[in-house]
Amino acid sequence: MPELWIPYGSVETLITIQAENLGAVSDAAPEAGAMDSERVAELAKGASKMFICDGTPATVEVLKGLTPTLGELQGKAFFSAAPKRVESAVPELKGRISTLPPPLRQGDGGEPMFSPELSAPGSKLFLGSARPDPLFGLVDARVEACLNWVSRGKSGAKKEMEPSPLRKTEAYESMESFAARIPDSKFLTVVARGGRARVTLEDAPFDAVKNAFAKVPMAPARGIVIGSGGRGYDDTLSAAIRGVWNVIEGVRKAGSILLVAECTEGMGSTALEMLVTGRLEEVRRRSVEGLEDVFYLNKLKEEYDMLLLSGLPETYASSKLGFATAKGSGEAVGRILNKVGRSGKVNVIPRAAECVVESG
Repeated sequence: MPELWIPYGSVETLITIQAENLGAVSDAAPEAGAMDSERVAELAKGASKMFICDGTPATVEVLKGLTPTLGELQGKAFFSAAPKRVESAVPELKGRISTLPPPLRQGDGGEPMFSPELSAPGSKLFLGSARPDPLFGLVDARVEACLNWVSRGKSGAKKEMEPSPLRKTEAYESMESFAARIPDSKFLTVVARGGRARVTLEDAPFDAVKNAFAKVPMAPARGIVIGSGGRGYDDTLSAAIRGVWNVIEGVRKAGSILLVAECTEGMGSTALEMLVTGRLEEVRRRSVEGLEDVFYLNKLKEEYDMLLLSGLPETYASSKLGFATAKGSGEAVGRILNKVGRSGKVNVIPRAAECVVESG
């Protein structure tokens, strides 16, 4: 009986599916890439400020590769949206990372507010990992920098919220224009495979980042197990449901989806938090941050049979959000197998954040 390990937070959970029910499995093994470590070190040395956009394993790997260089960077200012997480992974940076306050929401027509750390002269290096996204098409170092420190209020066009993974959207162009206004800046985007840095792209255009993701041919099955990708990708429910759309071609319409995401940091967006606290009508009336997450959540529940394996409290996951839930991976797999039937196939995507499924 095949045993598959799916990232779940900082650990992995075992998924066991009988051979006759197992469909395709996306290869999540690390791949040899084309990361130019010397160029990354050169950029780090030349920057007066370094902004670490996320705490994904691939981003941390690139930072660890700079360890011999970090001793030469005593005068450099480091910033992160999650300093403690980065410092625990890279002890050489302990006590050296500062945090900036999150960006203020701006009304229609309002301009983003740049902190002095962003607007002041001096070279700046932004480092972050890429992931497909239904609103932006993809999130790279440019978008992550803006979401962390520049502008959340104008994060995208809300008129059209149909998921558009790996398509350059108006929302991406908005973030791209904000990032271009940060003076003397460089953006390094890491594309991961198997939890490891496969390639690091410097100031790469949208299509270059898009083409760096692994393409997985897969015939749609009655059921699918989707692992968000573990720590850095499944920290919140928002991240988990946003990471489904680039692999949705691996399951038939009205099919069954088991979404594996730890969600240790809760909802991940204002709109989802308002939803679980009973303020749905207020969400509908206002253009709150993360409004698209509610749309994606409802679309998934309407079009597919959804099962969630997470660390969210049952009262949130089931009662408030309307997910079917399971207490462990064995129960979760049993439920999805019951849904697809004795002869039904179940595809498995261990790391959805690292690939795009193309139906074959």
